[in-house]
Amino acid sequence: MWGSVAKPFTALAVMRLAEAGRVDLDAPARTYLPWFRLADEDASDRITVRHLLTNTSGIPASASTEIADRYDNTPGALADAVRDLARIPPANGPGESYAYSSAGYVVLGALVEEVSGRPFGTYLHEEILDPLGMEHAVATARDFRRERVAPGHRLLFGKAARFNAPYDTSGTPASHVGGSVRDLSRLALAELGGGRLDGRRVLSAKGIAETQRGQVDSDIDRFGLGWSVGTLKGTAKGASNGTSDGTGNDNGTGERMVWKSGSLPGYDAMVVMLPDSDRAVIVVQNAFHLLRAQEFHDAAFGVARILSGEDPESTSPDPLALLLPWATAVLAGALALCVAAPALRLLPGRRAAARARSRRRIMVNTFASAAGSLTLAALLWWVLPSALGGSIESALLWMPDAGWGAVTAVVVALVLAAERTVLAVLDLRRRGGDAC
Repeated sequence: MWGSVAKPFTALAVMRLAEAGRVDLDAPARTYLPWFRLADEDASDRITVRHLLTNTSGIPASASTEIADRYDNTPGALADAVRDLARIPPANGPGESYAYSSAGYVVLGALVEEVSGRPFGTYLHEEILDPLGMEHAVATARDFRRERVAPGHRLLFGKAARFNAPYDTSGTPASHVGGSVRDLSRLALAELGGGRLDGRRVLSAKGIAETQRGQVDSDIDRFGLGWSVGTLKGTAKGASNGTSDGTGNDNGTGERMVWKSGSLPGYDAMVVMLPDSDRAVIVVQNAFHLLRAQEFHDAAFGVARILSGEDPESTSPDPLALLLPWATAVLAGALALCVAAPALRLLPGRRAAARARSRRRIMVNTFASAAGSLTLAALLWWVLPSALGGSIESALLWMPDAGWGAVTAVVVALVLAAERTVLAVLDLRRRGGDAC
């Protein structure tokens, strides 16, 4: 599976409709998808098709987490995902700023369905995948079963663990397209060939150039229509993709680069095109870990540097990727010891000390223990996943070692808070009406 490398395919699908005169990129998306809306009706009216393509629609990045990874293959799954955006308020006005949005590409997929009158996966096959000779391409749940897609692998404390994720029709336009390395090479050949391959044209040369033209500043490079656009430079500390990191350590060739990375739980894919030298690098891996994304992606950038006449640079592991899983596991273990600690009261000396505590001390200690445990649980359940760009549910899916460590720690922290409260009530009852 290719993850977000699906987005250039979705951009091609929209551009085919645009060149056929059926879609105007600068018209409001609701012209073609009248029922699409966010929580802000006015902003919804002003979001254009181009805004969605360039990730400048104002749909917050967090919305992608809200509607992603449903693994929903029921009829109308794609439209249902888009309808759920109605409860999401925009982060900014349309066209004001860039925010990477898989949710926006799901909207584009629904738009293609509405305009073409065909399911999105069917449209991709008939208009792009089959004409380009992608014999093993996956764009539907049926394809996924037929091709017997290789299982993905997630990392558990540094060890690869098999993960058999199902297909997700609701996420096809943003992330659930896949196939063989040869299939993906056919896309690169068509893109480098101006939209034409083996006598078949999927888009005009002008249309291809438009998709590969950097139109807005993104977090790293510039973003076109489905593609990131930059130049091949050094991979100094602080850069995440082989482009300049702004530090002046730009020891690459400066060759123009059009690229896209994509990931799913258990899978990673990269397409790096060097149009000036008519070359491309494709790396597909059936393994991934969210906190080690740079290591996965730099495999392709390193090869691109070799093709461009430079040596590849090693990628240092992210310390957080190594520490976070173990930190959550150790924290869960420490909390479990705290839960077991009251058993020490059974010792003769500790039993007497427990009875000697005043009511005030019992109440203060219990409040501090329970409040601390509940605060820790909240931090692990909401704050930590949010800081990593997701939710506890997405953490369990994308980095299960740290996710399950956090969930275990949360459960034990709640047990600890409940235990200390119950013990305090029992202690106060035993003391009866004693003064504080």
